[in-house]
Amino acid sequence: MNIKKLKTISVFALFFFLTVYLTMAYVIRGKSVVIPNVKGYQVQEARKKLIEKGLYLKEGTESFSETVPGGCVMAQDPLEGAYVKAGRTVYVTVSRGLKMVSVPDLREQNARQAKIILLQNGLNFGTTARVATKAVPEGCVLAQNPAANTMLKRNSSVNVLLSTGEKEVYYIMPNIIGKKYEMIRKSLHNFNLNIGKVSYGKLTGFDKGTVTDQSPLPGLKIKKGGSVELTVNLSDSEKKYRLVNILYTVKKGGLGMKRVRLVLLDNDGSREIYNDMARAGGIIENAVKVSGEAILQVYINNELLEERKYE
Repeated sequence: MNIKKLKTISVFALFFFLTVYLTMAYVIRGKSVVIPNVKGYQVQEARKKLIEKGLYLKEGTESFSETVPGGCVMAQDPLEGAYVKAGRTVYVTVSRGLKMVSVPDLREQNARQAKIILLQNGLNFGTTARVATKAVPEGCVLAQNPAANTMLKRNSSVNVLLSTGEKEVYYIMPNIIGKKYEMIRKSLHNFNLNIGKVSYGKLTGFDKGTVTDQSPLPGLKIKKGGSVELTVNLSDSEKKYRLVNILYTVKKGGLGMKRVRLVLLDNDGSREIYNDMARAGGIIENAVKVSGEAILQVYINNELLEERKYE
């Protein structure tokens, strides 16, 4: 065999083997597919996309998500862009959407407390409306929507109806000069008028224990809840005192720490005996001297919660 013929056979053999190699590579490559991105798609849509590529979808675990809507793919394995053989299964994690939470009871909480309680429960403070009522103190929640114990998606909003308090009421101040102070105290309290400063001094022409001066004067307007200052015909030495043990347990519910203010009303007028932050369930105890009938006013977060009498 001459050299020329040998060269020709070698070229044809090389060409043959190169053709076979390229053909096999094409066939092998043709059996591989690129994994598409199915994250964010509804499961059925994701399944369609994979079937079009000759792939299968299998749902794995489910998980809550703040960003991916319920029923959509959160994650996939293998990841997008990977080369796999046709017929391969792609495993996906499906979102359950936002976690469901129970709506807390906001009634009688003030607006600030309500916002904190909602945030602690994964909810938002929604729109507010206001109405005049004496059912709950001013600035506190009268009603809410949705109602307490309703199940909502996390980050949903709860709307509230806030009280603006009782409508402003004014009285015409009566003439109480010459009246017995003990009786006046009860009458003013019944009309939600407070006794402010009380002064004592002997004055001829008046019976012992009667009012000799007043402010506001008779005939002037006074707002409901306002204070009246009095002068009583009695010397300091004639006043009788007794020791009263004040014991108050801070009610539970709402915020863990509350601003508690205790005000004592007696024949000497009104005075504050406690004003500090206190833990819910904590006990406040204080022994105080009182003159005549005493009334303890309990304010929680600057709202009058209750009154107690000490006779």
